[in-house]
Amino acid sequence: TLQDVLTRFHRMRGKAALWLPGTDHAGIATQMVVERQLAAQGNIGRRDMGREAFVDKVWEWKAESGGAITNQLRRLGASCDWSRERFTLDEGLSAAVRKVFVQLYKQGLLYRDKRLVNWDPQFQTAISDLEVEQKEVDGAYWHFAYPLADGVTYQHPIAFDDEGKPTEYETRDYIVVATTRPETMLGDTGVAVHPDDERYKGLVGKFVTLPIVGRRIPIVADDYADPTKGSGAVKITPAHDFNDFQVGKRAGLEVINILTVEAKLNGAVPAEYVGMDRFVARKAIVARAEEEGWLKEIEKTKHMVPHGDRSGVVIEPFLTDQWYVDAKTLAQPALKAVE
Repeated sequence: TLQDVLTRFHRMRGKAALWLPGTDHAGIATQMVVERQLAAQGNIGRRDMGREAFVDKVWEWKAESGGAITNQLRRLGASCDWSRERFTLDEGLSAAVRKVFVQLYKQGLLYRDKRLVNWDPQFQTAISDLEVEQKEVDGAYWHFAYPLADGVTYQHPIAFDDEGKPTEYETRDYIVVATTRPETMLGDTGVAVHPDDERYKGLVGKFVTLPIVGRRIPIVADDYADPTKGSGAVKITPAHDFNDFQVGKRAGLEVINILTVEAKLNGAVPAEYVGMDRFVARKAIVARAEEEGWLKEIEKTKHMVPHGDRSGVVIEPFLTDQWYVDAKTLAQPALKAVE
């Protein structure tokens, strides 16, 4: 209504006012609707039919739903220029998008980079923060003991006086970390402790041997580790946690992606886990930790878990190549205009 009022108002003032009608394919929302229709009709899925055949189905759906939208606008008397109606998958519009894409790339304003994204395993695509819904679920912190490498031991405080000062120590040849996602430990490349945490100062620069995998990973000092939470030591999985990714960059840790686009374990993990669903792998790893004695504690808790707002599945932080726009540079003209 507001668009129609503004367009008519400016026309009445003698100005050339264009209200261009158009409909959008709506990306994932459209994909979801069409896939549901295919399933209801007993047809094969999107991946089995291939891109071209699936796009044809999208066009069929557009003709039905898009036609209903424009017919409703026409019946309302919207003063659009219907001869210029566009759809975001029109060839002309797609060609314009490709042209601008290439121009931005040549100008250095568009670039490809490997970063962590919110990955939806059902739709197999990256989604924005706005499409992620945080849900509180019943979960647990699994406390794992990672053995120190090279025969290293240290004195760990186990008793304290009224002022919080240690009064008793025990010799340990391991460091305890806690996680809500045990399956990601297969991709750990470091353990972080706070630089001012007296318990672990002597361990910075030492190594642990990652259970199951056998990989030597360093103990690094980073402010991200909170001495007041859990053991104060944090497992670092740069490829599967946004905070860990930043810690990994600061410490120069290796980045190992252990998941496929379907959220199954890939070839970067030991053979017996390859192809496992992430949640099946979680149970298998916890069972093995308990059997081998490096599961120290299971702490039941409620915590927030990201879900796709459309798919409803648990979202994974996932390392992948994506295209990014240099918004900082592109925003400068707009900022100057406002100023």
